[in-house]
Amino acid sequence: SIYALIALSLVIIYKSTQVINFAGGEVVMIAAYIAMFVLLGFSELSYWLVVPLCAVATFAIGVFFERVVLTRVQGRQMPGQSVLVAMVIATVGFSYMLKGIIRPIPYADEVRTLPPMMKIDPVFIGPVVISRQDIAILAIAVLSMLALFVFFQFTPLGRALRATADNPRAAALAGIPVARMRSLVWGLACALSAVAGILIAPKVLMTPDMGVLIILAFAAAIIGGFTSIPGVIVGGFLLGIIENIVGLT
Repeated sequence: SIYALIALSLVIIYKSTQVINFAGGEVVMIAAYIAMFVLLGFSELSYWLVVPLCAVATFAIGVFFERVVLTRVQGRQMPGQSVLVAMVIATVGFSYMLKGIIRPIPYADEVRTLPPMMKIDPVFIGPVVISRQDIAILAIAVLSMLALFVFFQFTPLGRALRATADNPRAAALAGIPVARMRSLVWGLACALSAVAGILIAPKVLMTPDMGVLIILAFAAAIIGGFTSIPGVIVGGFLLGIIENIVGLT
């Protein structure tokens, strides 16, 4: 489910801007560290408040990057030339920048992990033992995907985003602010990555290099089809299931 969330964030950016976001893993990492700093400063806060706070913070980071960096890169496009390669390289630079911000910060120089989201007592279903944390991860991930589906299908803003992704020129002629929609897509994608980062941080070791899991998200996106949102979700679940089955054999 976490692979599916990260892959989904990659695909909605690609469908809207044709840009492959190589900084997606670092956004996952930065969200995990933001959650850690919030929990260190306000230990009484629950995860139900930490998740939306981190999602809002990374939403702002995504919008800032798109408006400040990618818009300027695109503004330098010469007639008859494509700036997609330059924009992709900008995302690579963005990933290094995020890692460079985290490395000098105290508490980031050691391997850490977030506290469990729920009680560690497992749930027994016949011979199967499932941790409550894994149930919470699956539930939050699925609810996030459903919320995104409802947003894109049944809200005017979501339909405007879909129109921008399908045909930016026609959307602009219809009065849709394409530039604003692209910024919103980057913010939403980063917010999804933030949810994924907070969900996975209690289960893995946190380091500034934990963003390498983006490789698995790319694999999930390729399995499901890089332009198919339902396919990407299926690809994420398939990859995670196959990975765990192979680990047991």
